[in-house]
Amino acid sequence: KNLEEGQEVEFEIVEGDRGPQAANIVKL
Repeated sequence: KNLEEGQEVEFEIVEGDRGPQAANIVKL
């Protein structure tokens, strides 16, 4: 998922197979 620079987002950090990952990303 591409995020625009300066874009506000809300997400949760979860432990993935390769370390912490952002999940449940919501564009505000």
